Amino acid sequence: MPVVPPRSERLESQATVPSQRGVKDMATSPKSRVAERIAQLAATAASQNTAAAVPGTGISSPVAEISRDTVQPKLERTGAKIKERAHPDRLKQDYLNYLFWLHEFVLDPPTEQLFFVPTKKRVRLANLTIRSHNREHGHDYRPTPCKLFEWVLGAIEYDFSRLTFVDHGAGKGRVLLLASEHPFQAIGGIEFAEELHDDAIMNIQQYPRSRMKCRNVECVLGDASEVGPPEGETLHYFFSPFSREVFAEVLHNIVVSYRQKPRRLYVVLIDPPEVADLMEKSGAFMRLELPLQQRLKMRLFSPYEVVLYRSLA
Repeated sequence: MPVVPPRSERLESQATVPSQRGVKDMATSPKSRVAERIAQLAATAASQNTAAAVPGTGISSPVAEISRDTVQPKLERTGAKIKERAHPDRLKQDYLNYLFWLHEFVLDPPTEQLFFVPTKKRVRLANLTIRSHNREHGHDYRPTPCKLFEWVLGAIEYDFSRLTFVDHGAGKGRVLLLASEHPFQAIGGIEFAEELHDDAIMNIQQYPRSRMKCRNVECVLGDASEVGPPEGETLHYFFSPFSREVFAEVLHNIVVSYRQKPRRLYVVLIDPPEVADLMEKSGAFMRLELPLQQRLKMRLFSPYEVVLYRSLA
């Protein structure tokens, strides 16, 4: 006779021993498959980390390969860029670019807005009408930074009312009109590009008269080597307008005039070509050391070199 276990024992047996079908269903359920996959990934990652942490095991680590293939080249490229940017020449060029930006977009605009024809943009010589035989010796138009011009004049300790100001290569007239805000005796410019000369004339005519302490301002169309210097005391301004050859001709005319009538003359060279030897050989000029205040301003904030000479008389 079969013995039937008590009800409590049957319930306990059913609760602790699942049916064969129930076991199969649990093994193939989605949750079980996910858990099994997670366990496999954990085991794989652990073995890879162990191989990467223990060199010489002979086991290739994907983590190490990724590091060599991606991270290391990036670090090398970053280091090369830092080294390049930290090179003295590169740092100097970056600072120079910053100074150009500072003058064009921060320091110049208050004055630039006063010009009828804008003067801030460079103009290529190839795009201009020039009838002079010295065309090939000319340079592209570049404007003098407004603040730099003020610093230059601040370095000249002389009565401006006794001086005639001459800009060799007057461009669009920016320097002529900046000079007009000082009490010069007269102001003249020489420009050999027709379009630039026309712009200079327009700017002279439209510049606010309330700002001009000298209204005797003129710009002539011509070649600087063919225009004689004024007979009186003069400040000659050169912002790298032409080559060394043409500068030698202009300087010769100035020196001849000086020898005929010794007088006070100044020569300002902005971003000068290699002409220092010509000034020294002339026997008529001495180089001046800029006052400390102007020297510091130009050293820190000028994108161009500035050289100042005065006649021996």
